[in-house]
Amino acid sequence: MTKHPMRSHSELDSAARHAPAFRLRDMFKPSFDLWLISWGLGLITALSMIALLMISGWFITGAALAGMIAVGSHSFNYMLPAGIIRMLAMARTAGRYGELMVSHHAVFDLLKTLRLRFFNRLAALPLTQQRSALQASQYMHRLVSDIDKLDEFILRVISPWLIGGLSVLLLGLFIGWALPIASSFKLIIYVLLALSLVIALLASYNGIAQAKQLSQVSEARRQQLLSPLAIITQLLLWQQWQTQTQGYVAQDNQLQKLQWQAQKRRSVYMLLIQWLFYLAVLTVLFAIYSVTQGGSETTLLPKLQSVIEVPLVLAVTLGLLGIQEIVVPLGQHYLALGNSIAAKDRLNDLLSSSRPTPTPNQTGQAGANTNTNTNTGTVSTSAPKPLHRLPQAPLQAELIYVSAKIEGALVGAKEVSVTVNSGTPLIIKGPSGCGKSTLLQALAGELPLQSGEIQLNGKNWFEYDWQDQLGYLGQQLDIFDQSLAANLRLGKPEASDEELIAALDKVGLLGWLQAQPQGLDTALGEYGAAISGGQARRIALARLLLKPRRVLLLDEPFAGLDAPTRAQLWQNVREHQQQNLLIVVSHHQWDMGLCDSISLPETQL
Repeated sequence: MTKHPMRSHSELDSAARHAPAFRLRDMFKPSFDLWLISWGLGLITALSMIALLMISGWFITGAALAGMIAVGSHSFNYMLPAGIIRMLAMARTAGRYGELMVSHHAVFDLLKTLRLRFFNRLAALPLTQQRSALQASQYMHRLVSDIDKLDEFILRVISPWLIGGLSVLLLGLFIGWALPIASSFKLIIYVLLALSLVIALLASYNGIAQAKQLSQVSEARRQQLLSPLAIITQLLLWQQWQTQTQGYVAQDNQLQKLQWQAQKRRSVYMLLIQWLFYLAVLTVLFAIYSVTQGGSETTLLPKLQSVIEVPLVLAVTLGLLGIQEIVVPLGQHYLALGNSIAAKDRLNDLLSSSRPTPTPNQTGQAGANTNTNTNTGTVSTSAPKPLHRLPQAPLQAELIYVSAKIEGALVGAKEVSVTVNSGTPLIIKGPSGCGKSTLLQALAGELPLQSGEIQLNGKNWFEYDWQDQLGYLGQQLDIFDQSLAANLRLGKPEASDEELIAALDKVGLLGWLQAQPQGLDTALGEYGAAISGGQARRIALARLLLKPRRVLLLDEPFAGLDAPTRAQLWQNVREHQQQNLLIVVSHHQWDMGLCDSISLPETQL
């Protein structure tokens, strides 16, 4: 999430505060022309399918009757209906293919636009307001999954309702025009067709609350599992896994219960819609029977033909049966509207800047608002009162009985006291689950302090105007589906190719770069899928090393590296940060030179 380099933090924060809340109708703006084309092709597909059934039934029945009744066999036109059937079959196939192509293109364009919009707004908000209830990985998962779920509003609500409603309307008009039956029967048929849409509409309306409940329970279930998984080894060793996962099991049982209820309601709605169409078919047949009532068995067929064409009756019947494929899914996907609304509400809630800023007693940060760029690790702050400028003199950071814990986590950093000086790296060691990464998150401003204080040259750490002078490499990396150069320039937009190559050389990736046919234009894939985890971590680190920063916080920068590469990388990072603060979390042990170190004890439950 990259902030515009020419805009100040106050301007970005002001823009985020005054940005309008996201509305579902905003989804049509990026590609409204494509959606119009998609809906037109979808309507052609639906009408071609219904007309194909109706004309095929009419043609087969008419041909059979022409063969049975010698008087009319010589006048029956076989060629025209056959040609229309072939034309409709081709229209159905071409319309369906075209609709899929256009709608998929529109969906991808929509997702791209939504992601850019929300990520830009996220980058402009104070971090303490963004993440008052979520840690970074949970936040990103929730943000991405909700954006991806928004497309249900168009694909499963707007498009099916638009096509289904018009199809029912046109079929109803055809029945009223073509069938010479009593007006009372026509009215009954219209009412049954309208009820099929009303039931689907009521189902969607009632599904809003149910979809929100499903979403809440699903998210709670996920959160109940994430915290124990983070320390699964310790819980298994201490035989606490069953105890600590009881909340997850309860949420899982509740979710299964809600899903079963949703499935039963879905089946009921689909069945009711189908019954209404069957009743419409029976009404048509009974109306035809009423028209022909009174004729003898020998004169029934001629009388029926004189009053109404038998092929037409079959065509209408097949049309009513065929249109179910269009209307029944409206009941099947009755939760789609609720899912879209729930996703929209969660996104607006996450990106809302109206939450009150935590007080000093709540955060231990003197009420400072912290804004972190997760691509570059940059942390900037803004507060109502003027912030201190970073001193030009050597820095000294002091942690005084600092305790911090991710909300919902069982363990965290507890009462940590240590001093860090410019030019002397601090290595944070300790067993898994002792709070090393949590402590680094607190320093980066991603977590509020539970207690204690962090000072920089005698003043509160969070009262400084960091701007882009604090770099943070966390465990969760942001590698986007862009070129290597584009990912690196998130750390320094104006960096030249030579600077990018120099940064890659510092992290030991120059040889790998030279082996890539496309060089800096090499695509990294979504979430860095085209590269290894170790390469992704070093690319993220190279992004930080593109320019000097007064403070550098690195969480396991040597993961996945062999000993020679690890030693060379450490030497390069030390040289880069030799005049500034460097704090590293690492479980690797070797001769790292002159360093301060602190070992966090294993936290007891």
